[in-house]
Parts: sequence; structure tokens; C-alpha cells
Amino acid sequence: MELQCYGPTVPEHLTTELAAPALILDSNRGLMLLLAEYEALRRRFNADRAAVVEIMANDVGED
Repeated sequence: MELQCYGPTVPEHLTTELAAPALILDSNRGLMLLLAEYEALRRRFNADRAAVVEIMANDVGED
């Protein structure tokens, strides 16, 4: 008899690597763009982290 696992499905964007942002640091504008990109990624990662916690918390004990 084969055992099957019906765990939660993790969204693809949580497991897909992101490319490094392009470096445009020839001026202050480039630095500001890099900081804005970093802030956007930081917010996305925090939202993704919260989603994973919610998925795992809701899956506890369900078989």
C-alpha cells in the first residue's frame, strides 16, 4: 500500500528564486531606485512569510 501526502500547496512565488536587481548606481537616482526596489522586496517577503505561517498554522493536525 502506497502512502500519499496531502500537505498544503505552497505558492510558486514562495519557491521561485528572484533575480538580483540591476545596479544603476551612477547617481543618487540609481541609489534611490535600488533602495525602492529593496523596500518593495522586503514588503513582499514579509507578506510571503506571514502567508506561510498562516498556511502551516491552519494545516496543523489535519490528516
